[in-house]
Amino acid sequence: MNPDFNVRSYQTLVGEKTEAVFNDNFWESLDFVVNAVDNIKARLYVDSRCVWYKKALLESGTLGTKANSQMVIPHMTQCYGDSTDPPEESIPMCTLRNFPNQIEHTIEWGRDQFNNIFVDKANDVITFLDDPEKYLKELKENNTVSGQIEALTLINDLINIQQSGTFEACVEFACKKFAENFTNSIKQLLHIFPKDYVDKDGHPFWSGPKRAPDVVDIDTSDEIHIHFISACANLIAFNVGIPQNRDKDDIAKIASKIKLPEFIPKSNVKIEIEEDAKEEEKKQTPEEISTEELETYKSLVEDLKKKASSIKKDSFNPAEFEKDDDTNFHIDFIHATSNLRARNYRIQEGDQLKTKMIAGKIIPAIATTTAMIVGAVGIELYKYVQGFNEIEDYRNAFINLAIPFFVFTEPIEATKQKDIEMDPVMFGPVKAIPENWTIWDTIEVTGSKTIQEFFDWLEAEYKIKTTLLSTGTIAIFNDYLPKKKHAPRLTRKIEDIYAEIGEPLEGRNYIVLEVGACTVEDEIDVIMPKIKYVFA
Repeated sequence: MNPDFNVRSYQTLVGEKTEAVFNDNFWESLDFVVNAVDNIKARLYVDSRCVWYKKALLESGTLGTKANSQMVIPHMTQCYGDSTDPPEESIPMCTLRNFPNQIEHTIEWGRDQFNNIFVDKANDVITFLDDPEKYLKELKENNTVSGQIEALTLINDLINIQQSGTFEACVEFACKKFAENFTNSIKQLLHIFPKDYVDKDGHPFWSGPKRAPDVVDIDTSDEIHIHFISACANLIAFNVGIPQNRDKDDIAKIASKIKLPEFIPKSNVKIEIEEDAKEEEKKQTPEEISTEELETYKSLVEDLKKKASSIKKDSFNPAEFEKDDDTNFHIDFIHATSNLRARNYRIQEGDQLKTKMIAGKIIPAIATTTAMIVGAVGIELYKYVQGFNEIEDYRNAFINLAIPFFVFTEPIEATKQKDIEMDPVMFGPVKAIPENWTIWDTIEVTGSKTIQEFFDWLEAEYKIKTTLLSTGTIAIFNDYLPKKKHAPRLTRKIEDIYAEIGEPLEGRNYIVLEVGACTVEDEIDVIMPKIKYVFA
């Protein structure tokens, strides 16, 4: 439309891992930033970069007929990360686990199954192999014995499949997972609550939204059954680095020869019936540990410790969810899982597109909504490039075309940090240094310094005593550690220590530092802006 409009497009992800590409020169060369990204993580990252480099950000987004825009102006307004949206309404866990009555419930359950098996457990294997003792200790602290056995069994299964190196082992895992999810777990639920079960008041238990489920036995001639087995087996193959197999006929032949475990009722299983049960009712009695469970746990731990020395953690790959790749089996697994569970509960099955939209939280974009918010952002853009410099000149937009609803408000002023007489976290007074600083402010220190020289400079300039020096999640100096550990660092250059324990970015001549400190005079805790330490 405009032949004089020049565009330079990048296929590179914008994030911490690409800061060598989108570096200081890139950000500093910009006049302003217009965001058009589709997830919160990307928005927060771009917002943080705009705050650091003092660049205006024109933020906007759409959700069906809803749209909003936000003006983020340096030293004037709040940034995008200063506010958060209210949490989305969630489906009660007892409904997802045992009493679904809508296809949305079964899709959400399938999504949870995907995370649990192919993401969390693959990560658990890696964590276990990295430090078995530490993993077992944390597992024991956060789980019951039965929970520990379940986690260790799946780790053991994944390691055994990886050691076997065969796709047949992946198919066997998938068949057993089918039996566990759609056959035996349903039999267990009906064992506890038979179809004619009545509650303490004599009313039928299976009534209203609670549907009595039916058992689904594996059938290798059923298309959705093989769809599940194929997706599950191929995802496990990806987890353990075994070549995948997309031939469903071949998979069906393998599956037909698998011997499945027989159902044995369990008497110690508890089913959560109401999500809003009182806390005192949720408290469980002390866990009764059987001799058999203890023996199983000890056997698993002993077996896994032997295997840990011969298995490399690099052999395992978590399958991070990606909804837009139709070849990775992610949506295939969730779709098959959802429809099989729908069969258990006689719920109308959905097609794969519906599964993709719900599991991937996709809401169709509407051109009218997009055009509306682009117009709102465009007006603010004209204001900014013309040099409008009062917060009253700008507007944030909140729009819903379905109602219709249009609200334009002044942006919120940047929050100023002030002294606090009683901080609920620190249990005492807190002093803001410098007074009234905002998220847009930074303190710049130029010239290479040792930690002691840096602390002396802070004391001379701001009258503070520093006890903690960090960058991101890395502690460069911690006065609370034994002196023999931290004292030698005081005479070393900050950049030299960071080069040893951090990941310096090539070409960057500064480090972003944060300090923990108190005032010299009365030892009141201090909050300060981030410090840009320029060492070369």
